[in-house]
Amino acid sequence: MFRLITPLIGFVALSTHAAQDITVYKCTIKGVATFSQTPCADNAEVIKLKQPMIADKYGNNANSPTMPGASVDNYIEIQRIEREIKRHQLTIKNYKEDLANATQQASYITQDQANRMGAESIADAIATKTATIQNRYNALISAVEQQVSILHQQKQQLSNQP
Repeated sequence: MFRLITPLIGFVALSTHAAQDITVYKCTIKGVATFSQTPCADNAEVIKLKQPMIADKYGNNANSPTMPGASVDNYIEIQRIEREIKRHQLTIKNYKEDLANATQQASYITQDQANRMGAESIADAIATKTATIQNRYNALISAVEQQVSILHQQKQQLSNQP
């Protein structure tokens, strides 16, 4: 009888144990974020996540509050989304720089080039060429900004999930 009760007490103690922190280490190795259960470099960033109780995970405890962002998978996905947002923001910055350079180049139109474009003056040729360049880059920037907006929505949804 004692042999049967001892393992049962151990099982109950393990299954009713309160939620503990999960330690994840974030390291940047050759510019790539790496996550590990053990320190992966000297400059490893320690990230503490709350581990949900087993009863909460399977829905056996309906009264317990959910903890947003508690999932390691959600955290990693949010980090991926943040990297993607930064990449898109860099793309937008590059497009704006390219737009400024192209607009500057458009201002160097000669009378001969203006005549070939069918413009009445150099100013008309510059305005026409600048408008075309701005329309092209504004469309590119708008498309990337929409992607950033979608990524922000995905990040928000993941942040609100347990």
